[in-house]
Parts: sequence; C-alpha cells; structure tokens
Amino acid sequence: MPEPTYSLIKVKDVKDNVYIMENGGLRAVLGVPGVNFELMNEEDQKIMLNKFKTLLDGLDFNLEIFVLSRYENLDGYFKILHERLKEEKNELIRYQLEEYIAFLEDYLNNNKVMKKLFFVVVPYDEVSGELPLQIGQKLPSLSYEEKLFQLETRINYVYEILSSAGLIAIRLNNFELLWLLFEVFNPNLRWGQVPKQILEKLSEFLQ
Repeated sequence: MPEPTYSLIKVKDVKDNVYIMENGGLRAVLGVPGVNFELMNEEDQKIMLNKFKTLLDGLDFNLEIFVLSRYENLDGYFKILHERLKEEKNELIRYQLEEYIAFLEDYLNNNKVMKKLFFVVVPYDEVSGELPLQIGQKLPSLSYEEKLFQLETRINYVYEILSSAGLIAIRLNNFELLWLLFEVFNPNLRWGQVPKQILEKLSEFLQ
C-alpha cells in the first residue's frame, strides 16, 4: 500500500524560525528576490557571477537552492480594479477600466501566468561518518542551542554574500515555514490560496 504524502515530510518541528528534522538537523530558509540576468549590462553580470562564485568557494557545508513555480493569484488585483470601477464617475475612464479587466480575464483564461519564488535552504547537521574514528570512539553530540548557534553563523555568511550582490534575503519565520511546506506539497493551488481553515490550523500549531 502506498505511503501517505505526509510520510515524505521529514520535518519534526518548527520553532526558532527553523525546521527541526527527524534526524536532529536544522534548516533555515531564506527568500531571495529574483533578478533578470539577461537585462543586466555586461559589467553587472560579471559582478553577479563573481559574487555567486565567492559564495560557493566559501562554503564548507551543503547549500540548497530551489525555485517554486506556481500559477499567479490575481484575485486581489481584480478586487481592487472592480472597486475602482464602482467609484469611478468619468465615463471614459470607466470604459477603459472595463476593457482592461475584460482583457486581463481573457488573457488569464487562455494563458498560464506563473510566479517564481526563489529560496536558499541553509542546513546544519552534525558530522556523521565522514571523519575517521578510533574503535569505540563516538562523536560528541551538540545541544540544540549549540546547533542553532552554528546554523546562525552559516546564515550570516550567506546573508553577507547575497547582500553584497544586491540580493536582500528575507528569513522565513515559523508561520512562513509551515506555509511553505503546505505550498510545496499542494502544487495545484495558485500561490497565496491556502484555505482559511489550513491557515487557522497552522496558527494553532505554533501556539
């Protein structure tokens, strides 16, 4: 019998703005703004590539970069447009708004508008089996606070390099981490359309 989807989630808990994994490892997630590399001039492209090289050269731990693609959710934008339409007294502007709304609705019905979100996952796992040990020797186990400190050191390094490249990363908090988990395992939703009851459950989980 196939295992349920949630069995794939190896997160044991979420607190202190980190995922706590089943094996005791920690994961912090940084949201990073996207850039259009093709629109940069040659000098800026070189700077960006050099900064990325500096980031990779300075790593002594694994770093995960992933892109989450979702259908764009424009419901909020349409709501603003319709409210503006109700308030508008000028007939010409009303006509232009109506034409614009109709154009958008037709375009979205016939085209897939995607939103891409970029994340960097900064991990901390205790060393295991990579260093030669003498017979009977065991690696010392770090406390949760010590692992958290090591993770924060890594996060600061990644922050610094990204900032020097003009990329201002945003650390996901506890609620955002839970939200991200839901989004990853529910790809059929448009971004930002997490059901209200799910949001309430996520909030209860953090209380």
